[in-house]
Amino acid sequence: MLLTAAWYTCSRPLARSSFIPRSSRILVTRCYASSTSSSNDSSSSNNKFRIAFFGTDDFAVKHLKSLIVEKGKPNSCIESIELICPPDRRTGRKLKDITPSPTKGLAELYGIPVHHTPPNAKSLEGWELPTDRGYDLGVVVSFGYFVPAPIIHGFKHGALNVHPSLLPKYRGAAPIQHTILAGDDETGVTIQELDDKAFDAGRILAQKKMSLNGITAPRYGELKEKLGDMGSRLLVDTLHNFDKCKANATIQDLAQVTSAPKIKKEWSEIDFEDMESWQVEQLHRAIGEQYPLRTVFTFTRIKPSKKIKQRHITMQLLNMYLPKDSPIYDMEAVTPGTFVYCPEEKALHICCADGNPVAITHIKAEGSTSIAARDFVNGYEIRNHTGQFGYFNEDEIQPGMSGVRVQKRRSEFNKTIRKRMGMRKEEFERLYNTKLSTRR
Repeated sequence: MLLTAAWYTCSRPLARSSFIPRSSRILVTRCYASSTSSSNDSSSSNNKFRIAFFGTDDFAVKHLKSLIVEKGKPNSCIESIELICPPDRRTGRKLKDITPSPTKGLAELYGIPVHHTPPNAKSLEGWELPTDRGYDLGVVVSFGYFVPAPIIHGFKHGALNVHPSLLPKYRGAAPIQHTILAGDDETGVTIQELDDKAFDAGRILAQKKMSLNGITAPRYGELKEKLGDMGSRLLVDTLHNFDKCKANATIQDLAQVTSAPKIKKEWSEIDFEDMESWQVEQLHRAIGEQYPLRTVFTFTRIKPSKKIKQRHITMQLLNMYLPKDSPIYDMEAVTPGTFVYCPEEKALHICCADGNPVAITHIKAEGSTSIAARDFVNGYEIRNHTGQFGYFNEDEIQPGMSGVRVQKRRSEFNKTIRKRMGMRKEEFERLYNTKLSTRR
C-alpha cells in the first residue's frame, strides 16, 4: 500500500469517545455576557452599532441572519449592517458559471450593501474599507482572510470574531474537524476580540460549552450546524452586553493553546493496512464532507494477445459507517483492504488493520458519478462478492480474480452470440458478413 493518511501523524492521539446525541445538551454558559440578559438589562450597552460584517460561507450566513433579525427588533442594538466578502467565483464545467458567496446571496435578499475584497487577493494588506461609512464595529465569522491592524483600528469599538471552539483550544482554520478527530467530549463557541497580530489570539469576551457525551458519533456537518446556531445567539447576546463583556474580557492562557490547521486533501488517502476501523470512520466523520476518503482499486484487462493492461483507479468511499456485524468475521486470514459485499445492508464491508470492518453504501471512481455498492460489484468484475483494494503488480494478476476482465477474441464472441440466437454457424456467418458489407 502506498497511500497513508497524513493526519495520522498528528501529535494528539485519536480517541474512541467521540460521540454526540442528536439533541445535544448545552451546558451553562461560561461567558462574560449573561445568556439570559436582554436589551433592556440595566447592564446592557446603549450603543447602536453600525456593523461591518466579514464572512463568506454557510457558517457565516447563520450569524449574518441573526444580526439581520436583531436589527429589525424594536429594541435592537444594531443600527446598520454592511457585508464584506470575496468577489463572485467562476465555477462549473469550463468555469462558465458565476457563483456568489453564500453571505452575498443573503445580503442581496435583504438589501444589505456588499463590498468585495480585491479579486484573487492572498491578503488584505493595503486594502481599505470605504471611509465614509462610519462603522462602529467589525464582526468577523469564517472569513478566510487575516484582517490587518489598520482595518481593525478603523472601527470605533474594534472587531469581534466568532470561533467554533473553546479557545485557546483549537486555534486555526478547522476547529470543528479537529474536535472530532481528537474525540473530545465537549466543544463550544467563543466570542473574541480580533487580534491584529495573530489568528484567534484575542481576548475572550464570551464563551459557551456544548456537551458531546451520548451515543451518536458527531459528524462535521451536524456539529457545524449546532455550533452555528449557538454562536449566532451568543453573538447577539454579546452585542447587547458589549460594555460588560469588554470590561470582563480575559486573556487566553498560552499554556493551553492547541492548533487546528487547515484540512489537506492528502489526509483523505487511506491505507487499510495501517489504520484501524474506528480511526477510518472517525476521519470520515471529520473531513469526509470536505474531502471524501479515498483508496485505490486496481482494474485489469487481459487482452486476447495475453497482454495485461492495468488501471489504478482512485475510489472515493461514501456514506461510511461501522457495521454491527459483518461477513468478514466469518472469513479466515482476511488481509486489510479486502472487501465483501453484504446484500442485506447493500454495502461493501472493508477490512481494516485491526480486523474489523467499515462499511460503505456508495463509491465513486475518479472522474465519474457515484454508484451504489451493488453496481460497483457488478460493473468491476467482482467475483463471489469479494475483492481487494490496493495496488497489484502484473505478475500477481490471474484470470478469475476479482477486478480482472479477460477480453475474448472476435471468434469467441461470435460463437457465444450464435448460441444465444440459436443459429447454425453458416447461417450466422452469412448474416454477419451481410451486415458487415452494408456498413462499408
